[in-house]
Amino acid sequence: MSIQQEQQPSLLEVLKSTWDTAELFDQLREHAPVMHVPELDAWVLSRYEDCMAVVRNTKAFGAMPADLVGEVPDQVKPKLPHGYAPWQPALVNQDPPEHTRVRKLAQKPLTKGALAAREDEIRAVANGLIDRFVHEGRADLAADYATPMPVHVLSRIIGVPDQDVQKFHEWTLGITELFVPTIPEQHRLELAREQVHFTAYIEAAIEARRRDPGDDLISGLILSQEEGEKPLTDPEILGIVGQLIIAGFETSAGGISFTLYCLCQRPELLERVRSDPSLVPAVVEESLRRLTPARGLVRRVHEDCEFGGHQVKAGSNIFALVQAANNDPEAFACPHEFDIDRDRSEMRKSMHWGIGPHRCIGMPLAQLDLKVAIGTAITRLPNLRVAPDQEINVQTTGMIFHRPEHLWFEWDA
Repeated sequence: MSIQQEQQPSLLEVLKSTWDTAELFDQLREHAPVMHVPELDAWVLSRYEDCMAVVRNTKAFGAMPADLVGEVPDQVKPKLPHGYAPWQPALVNQDPPEHTRVRKLAQKPLTKGALAAREDEIRAVANGLIDRFVHEGRADLAADYATPMPVHVLSRIIGVPDQDVQKFHEWTLGITELFVPTIPEQHRLELAREQVHFTAYIEAAIEARRRDPGDDLISGLILSQEEGEKPLTDPEILGIVGQLIIAGFETSAGGISFTLYCLCQRPELLERVRSDPSLVPAVVEESLRRLTPARGLVRRVHEDCEFGGHQVKAGSNIFALVQAANNDPEAFACPHEFDIDRDRSEMRKSMHWGIGPHRCIGMPLAQLDLKVAIGTAITRLPNLRVAPDQEINVQTTGMIFHRPEHLWFEWDA
């Protein structure tokens, strides 16, 4: 499909039908690297240089707009007067200096060191899921492994009791579905009503941890201290938890599926990684660069600016296509190749975790989640391979997230 300025297809529809957008984005960078898309009410940027300029300049390009998922339906507004949980002012939707204080406190329980003790717990989740289907020799690993894995991990990290995990799973899927601009209004209302229950659940958990802290994430956020800084408030903790759920779930679920698929398309690489598990993190990072589950990020323009000869006014939205930037030949050598031996200096350019003040705060958790999930699967599922004639069935959550909804694999049971 060719993209020309004079005949633009619906970008949203194109992305819904395409799981590997590398060639599509090549054409976008060539013919329309700066393009206004009315259906998104945003300027879409696809060149690495332009996307990098946006994420680095927090003065000219602010945080993610608070209205990205739309207004809360009128029937529910009295119970959600401040909006959905993920849009309480916290991290992705706040600018410095407020963002600086919140991030400084929020990252304390989410460092690599703080999460190291969770690795055995996360591995137990992975093994428990695989135990359900390992003897069958065939399974939909997108639906039965990649999707539930981050939900179970987030549940444990947050401190959700076992009896509430299924409901927590439903709430998580509901939060991400709110990003889809085309869902029917009646369904949006149903999702909003479920978010009332989710918000009440997290608020009750915060209240309980203030009385009796534990070793979970919410307790860590409550107890986080920094000299001279005001502790995190309940709404801030609610926003942090909601934003971590969205980013942590979608990135991990998509990343696990895409990484397993990429490995199985390259049997020699799969055997190499199985023989040397220390390579798993490099495999994960290259998969996230190449197929980036979070396709892009949205920023609100604070100052009039120009991209490629196009005037962009203050108050406009910019959609920086991170997935396109990560496959830009101006930044990466042979970007379409899946190469885990890329020079580390080149890999540091990848934007899949974000760059600058809004770099993903949940990165250490997602990296650990992905490392354990991939390592466990390729160890326990001998001769793992994509099922014959299997095509990726992509779940696209609005413009930002995409992940395989169904993807069947086989192995020697």
